[in-house]
Amino acid sequence: MELSQAILLRNSLRENRVIMAYNGTVSDDLMVTLADLLKERLIANEDVKRSKLIFSVFMEGVQNLIWHGKQHEENMGMILISENNHEITIMCGNRIHRDKATGLKQRLAQIEGADKDTIRQMYRDGMSQAAEHDGPGSGLGLLEIARRSTQPISHMFVDVDDDSVDFILSATI
Repeated sequence: MELSQAILLRNSLRENRVIMAYNGTVSDDLMVTLADLLKERLIANEDVKRSKLIFSVFMEGVQNLIWHGKQHEENMGMILISENNHEITIMCGNRIHRDKATGLKQRLAQIEGADKDTIRQMYRDGMSQAAEHDGPGSGLGLLEIARRSTQPISHMFVDVDDDSVDFILSATI
């Protein structure tokens, strides 16, 4: 990257009030490091209850990157956190297999059309069925993010190639 591009990137991050940005391999160790940085910032600036909501959404989003990233991409992911008008927006994105995108789109469509009470019930139903599910991917993480967000979650799928799509999820608290 050239210096002029770095300055443009920095200015864009500032204009969009980005307080944390990461693009690269996402691991458990990275999640803990970023979580500690986020905690420090939130403790200094937020009330405890709201800080816990923000932290919970952050953790769910990053765990989704770790568990559901396309394996040959070495769990490459993007994490952006911005703050605007006392609202925190957390965006997490990664590359996934195209065949997984179909089921994810269907799950997101169910969540998008649901009110908070319905999302709570979907979460309870998912919890009762979680013992039957082997490993991550039961959909509880998305429901947890939707439950804790103060606005409806949003998402985007971007075609990459015949096998892959980039998936980005955004939640605001």
